[in-house]
Amino acid sequence: MIPQAELSYDTPGNYSAACASVQAMLDAITDSGASSSCLSYNNSGLSDVYIRWGASGIKGTSTPIQAWSSSPVGAATWDVQGVNSSGVFVSSDTYMNWDTANTACGIAGGRLPTMEELKTLTDATYIASGNATRTPPGFVADYYWSSTAVPSNSTWAYSVDMTSGNIGDGYKATDSYVRCVR
Repeated sequence: MIPQAELSYDTPGNYSAACASVQAMLDAITDSGASSSCLSYNNSGLSDVYIRWGASGIKGTSTPIQAWSSSPVGAATWDVQGVNSSGVFVSSDTYMNWDTANTACGIAGGRLPTMEELKTLTDATYIASGNATRTPPGFVADYYWSSTAVPSNSTWAYSVDMTSGNIGDGYKATDSYVRCVR
């Protein structure tokens, strides 16, 4: 499980912070009228190193998967080891097999998220919601394909249940929900 760092979640779009620089950014976001869908986590302990993230969030700058946000239309963003991976919007009701999903994401210049990225989203949402839900905003409460293939069987890949956070494996020819990232 990933510990929450310096941010505490009160209600959707309402965050408070433990350090002055993060609180100042949150105040500026709130004062501008924007709501924040950002979850910020830090695997290595608390840090005062955060930067503004777009118009509606903040992110850390020193850990692998540091932040995630979802726009009202379902676009997602991760920051993985300092590489900003902006989401490619795929309708939240898009349901396709694994090969089609990989092709569709590739055409859009993106990729399927890894199993670890999807699992991080459900864990982060669970912590931030006070253990009320694992389904991130903009996601359907169901299984999503990951890019992670099952090593022992080339016709299967892993998916993550955005309701429970459970990792499952499935036959690549079956349909699951899709979210592309890049």
